[in-house]
Amino acid sequence: MSGTPDPLKDWLVAAWRDTFGDTTTARGGRVGDDGRTSRVPRFVPVSPFAAVPAAAAFTSSHLIASAAGNQTPIDVLTQLHDHRWPLTVVTAPLIGLDISRHRARRWSQMLESMVQQSTGHTPTKISVPLPMSGRTMRRATITLPRGAVIRPKQFEQFSRAVESAFDTELWAMTVRHDAHRDRLVLARTAIAPDTRSERQKVLQDALDAASIFKSPKVSVDTIDDSGIETGYRIAFAKSMNAGAPAFQAKVDEALASLAGPHESGRHWTCDWYPNKGYLVMRLVTAMPDRVDHPLELVDENLRHLPYATGAADRIMFWDVSTSSNKPHCLIVGPTGGGKTSVIRTLLTEAARRGIPFVGVDPKMIELDGLEGYPGCGAIIYDALRAAMFVRALHTEMMARNAYIHQMKIEGSQLPLMIAVLDEFFILSGKWQRLAKTGDDETKAQLKELDPLGAWADLAVLARSAGIRLLLGVQRPDASLFGGASGNARDNFGTRISLGNLSQDGALMMWGDSTVGREVDTSVKGRGIALGDDGNPVDAQMWWTPNVDKHPNKWNQLSESEKAIIDGLVPAEAPQFTCYSPELAEFIESERALAKRARSHGSVPEPIVIGAGRGDDAAVSMVKEERESAPEREADDDFADAIPASSVTAGQTVLVDDSGGELVPVTVDDVEVRRNKKGEVISTVLIVGTGRVKTRITFDATGVVALPDPDSVGAHA
Repeated sequence: MSGTPDPLKDWLVAAWRDTFGDTTTARGGRVGDDGRTSRVPRFVPVSPFAAVPAAAAFTSSHLIASAAGNQTPIDVLTQLHDHRWPLTVVTAPLIGLDISRHRARRWSQMLESMVQQSTGHTPTKISVPLPMSGRTMRRATITLPRGAVIRPKQFEQFSRAVESAFDTELWAMTVRHDAHRDRLVLARTAIAPDTRSERQKVLQDALDAASIFKSPKVSVDTIDDSGIETGYRIAFAKSMNAGAPAFQAKVDEALASLAGPHESGRHWTCDWYPNKGYLVMRLVTAMPDRVDHPLELVDENLRHLPYATGAADRIMFWDVSTSSNKPHCLIVGPTGGGKTSVIRTLLTEAARRGIPFVGVDPKMIELDGLEGYPGCGAIIYDALRAAMFVRALHTEMMARNAYIHQMKIEGSQLPLMIAVLDEFFILSGKWQRLAKTGDDETKAQLKELDPLGAWADLAVLARSAGIRLLLGVQRPDASLFGGASGNARDNFGTRISLGNLSQDGALMMWGDSTVGREVDTSVKGRGIALGDDGNPVDAQMWWTPNVDKHPNKWNQLSESEKAIIDGLVPAEAPQFTCYSPELAEFIESERALAKRARSHGSVPEPIVIGAGRGDDAAVSMVKEERESAPEREADDDFADAIPASSVTAGQTVLVDDSGGELVPVTVDDVEVRRNKKGEVISTVLIVGTGRVKTRITFDATGVVALPDPDSVGAHA
């Protein structure tokens, strides 16, 4: 029956071993349950030496009755009874001491087992001093065999085991290896209460789990007057990713989503400092849906022309100073996107700062309200006159450079002027059409003026001469700003895009195919602008009404819009200073032509079909009016124009027929030739149906006109 297990016996043996220890070895150690040698001594309680007499003292009356007739036990029990309270007082602390000693022995056993399992060494001694709390010890010293080696991974494994076994909500156990003394030292430290906000905890936990940064640390950066956290500083180890704009944009979006909506209604944004190893996440005011052109001078620097409000009430401006590395401005935006309002904002800001301007408006409806405005030299509508202006401006640039050279002065000492070319594709298309379909005198004049060549020189060289270019186009294209134009696009450091760009347009404007493609077009004037730090940011363009005070325009404005216009008018009109007689003569002649046109010019009145006259008579009257209209150009009704290299197969464009008229044709195929740098050399449009195909060749700067939808149907 010896093989039959006895549960009660097994339990008693286990309890005895757990309480008092195992069999002692010959060298003073003992053998544990796992077969390893243990240096933890057996537990010998001391409290029974006081507890047993104390118990006998309290039960002495019963024991004396049992020991009747035996005087010696009766005397001993009587003495114990007399000292029962002192014995009780002595027993209580001895019991507490035994409990602490037993707990210390249990901690020693655990530590010994951890050391053996993680390092393979058996400690020669483990000291756990008293007192200690119920769940953790205050300190422990583990003495290892002389010369014991603990590798980093072994030490890390042991530290994790200690942390798992002894750390509590209030205390943390740290481990130190004193290799020179062959010992491990454990010390208990109090854990400071976690006073972090829920938002800070979420950010820290998410960054720890994501592993996008090495050793991230989230701390509070700013707090408002109400004690609400409004900014966080996130420190991280420096890395290559931290400097990549695409990586920063993704992290910005993720952090804003984790932080969630703020109590103030403001939005989160991040300022990156990758060279210093941290970023600052802060609150900014939500982008406004509309910003009226402020009447006060927002920027006291008279060479900064503000035009928009970015995130965090950041003011966007065009730096036109001579030292600026962004001397010229490019505005890209579709019809109705707010491009004209931005141009008006920049020009009225220039006028109030004493900077004059001249404008070219081939559509005749965008800048006409600025004609006669203080500081406006002229607004040019005719394509041939615009070519003459570009050449005169080129002459002015050369004269200014010669003056600087002769007088030995700095370019910053010359007065500034701004030249505006709106709808540049349409203007370029008109120049090219006049060079093909104009009379011999016009062709010869355009060839001599070479406006596109003069334009390319201006874009590259005008900065040092105090001439600033403001260019407005409906879409960007490399063929117009590429190699044939002297890489003029690179000189337009100040860039603004309105509406949503195509992938190629975003890459061309911002160097990133994702920027400017998700603009909220439901908000008029919303777009992307280049910040003073060189990074594109969301911006709300200022609203500047049409400054034309003609009754037909003025009476349509609200009182607040009229107040804006009146408040922007400078007290003193800026004056032109021309260094070449060509530009001075051109501006004077253009003003005289404009004055004569306002005094003697006329346009035919509209004819209402079916208003009491026959259709034939109405059509005849319209023809008579058109024939009698002075100096009316057949190509003044361009809806839009694009570079020939941007045309796609299946698109309808306007081309000249044998009679010089613009007719719509559908492009069957497009062939674009490029050089090794990827710049357009020439473009061939293949049109026609069946076997009859026509190849129309354009040079690098070739532009084609786009028809109105109605005109396509009419020719069909």
